[in-house]
Amino acid sequence: MPKHKAYPGGLTLEEWRALPRDRRYDLVRRAQCDFLGSFRCCTNKACRRARSCASQDPNACVQRLWRLKKKKPKIWRDAYARIGEMTDG
Repeated sequence: MPKHKAYPGGLTLEEWRALPRDRRYDLVRRAQCDFLGSFRCCTNKACRRARSCASQDPNACVQRLWRLKKKKPKIWRDAYARIGEMTDG
């Protein structure tokens, strides 16, 4: 039976738990950026080309998203927060 890969980066639960906390944090930030479509406003050409967060520093992309003038709908912010809670899993 195939294992369900529901964690950022397409990882299983065992693979997710085996990662160091810093690496999990980076993967969660990338998933949040991808969920909110940060590649549309990213200054990094690699992100726009991949249509996904391809930056060396996903925290910079997250900070750039929060500085945008137009806020995302509340539903998206709630889902964004749920993804952020995965770092402790």
